[in-house]
Amino acid sequence: MKIPSFRLFALGLAAHALALVAPAATTTQDALLFTIEKHPVEHQGPQVVDLTVRLDYQPEIGPKDYPDFEEVYRKLIEWIKTYPNETDYWEPFNRALAKKILETYPTIASATLELKIHPTYGIQYSHTSLVTVKR
Repeated sequence: MKIPSFRLFALGLAAHALALVAPAATTTQDALLFTIEKHPVEHQGPQVVDLTVRLDYQPEIGPKDYPDFEEVYRKLIEWIKTYPNETDYWEPFNRALAKKILETYPTIASATLELKIHPTYGIQYSHTSLVTVKR
């Protein structure tokens, strides 16, 4: 028995529609957020900064692939303290920190750093640098 062509067409459309509504595979992407508050910095003179950090991990990393939070925190403090160029603006300073995170931790897909510089005696306003660096 031969199936009429319009029925084959309808069966093809039904199969295509089922494929469109089939559940997609799920992936998980984790992030770590933390803040270093009121940290003293010797950059462009004595300053006090807040650094809010968001680290987005590569999708579906294993339990042992997460970097140790305390190590990331300590390294950031070290990098802030040893930043080599005293006269750089805050934006390159902030970008360099974010790039250093990606260089050091391969399971991190992107790093977003919000660096708030508090007012000082000479500069009586606060300002913020926001940067995201992605692989």
